[in-house]
Amino acid sequence: MRRLSLIALLLSLLAATAAPSGQVAALHYLVGDWTCTYDMGTTHMTYASTYAYYLGGNWMRQRTKWPGGGGDEETVTYDPKRNLWTAVVLEGEGTTTIFTATGSDPNHLTYHSVYPDASMTEKFDRISVTKYTLHFKQNAGGKIVRSVDLCVKNTG
Repeated sequence: MRRLSLIALLLSLLAATAAPSGQVAALHYLVGDWTCTYDMGTTHMTYASTYAYYLGGNWMRQRTKWPGGGGDEETVTYDPKRNLWTAVVLEGEGTTTIFTATGSDPNHLTYHSVYPDASMTEKFDRISVTKYTLHFKQNAGGKIVRSVDLCVKNTG
C-alpha cells in the first residue's frame, strides 16, 4: 500500500511539473510576476498579477491581487480539436465568468463571454514579451462599460 502511495505521489508530481504543450506553450513569456494598471473612466488602480502553468502544463493560471485585499484567479487553455481558447475567471466575491476565443494566434485574441451571459468582450494583445494590454467591453443594461489594463512584467 505504501509503495502504491509513493508511486501515485511521484506520478502526480511529474504531471504537475510537465512541460507545457501545444498552443498553451506559446504563453511561456507570461510566467512570472507582472504589475498592471486598470483604467475605467475615472477609476484607476494598480494591481499585481502572477502567471504559472498547472494541470500538466495544459493550463495557464493567473492570480491577481489589488489594494485592499481583493483578487481573482483566471485559467486559460486551448482545445486544438475545436480551435478554441477558454478562459475561466473566478472572482473573490464568488462570481464566475467563462470566455471563449477562436484563433491560433495566442498573442492577439478576442474573448467573448458565454457564461453567465454574452454581454462581455475582452481583447488580449501582446505588445512584447514584457508588455500586454486588455481591452474590456460590457453591455450592462443598455450601457456600454469599457476598461483598459496595461501589464508590464517585473524583470528586476
